[in-house]
Amino acid sequence: MRSLRSLAWLPLLLPLQAIAATPTAHPEQAIRAEYRCLGRFEATDLTALFFNQAPAEVVLLVAATATRLPQGLAASGSRYAAGDQEFWVKGDQASWRLGSAPPLRCGPLPKATR
Repeated sequence: MRSLRSLAWLPLLLPLQAIAATPTAHPEQAIRAEYRCLGRFEATDLTALFFNQAPAEVVLLVAATATRLPQGLAASGSRYAAGDQEFWVKGDQASWRLGSAPPLRCGPLPKATR
């Protein structure tokens, strides 16, 4: 009789085994795109990391600076904006606006410079 009573706790452990066997969630992989953005007198290279799971966003990497922009509404393409910064993508082309300056036109970074 003692052996039956000692197994009475076994059903309590089964749910714990199910939790331990559940696969852990993996972080979302970003879609990476590299751009060269041209202004009137300057060129800036940037890397865009697109995260499409809700809430969708882009992280712009320029030199040693990273900026996170949430996705906003767009009639065409994808628009990301926060504060005085906006990044708009359509196909392989993009535009990047900082403050009140005219937007920079961005295209794929030439492969030789990657």
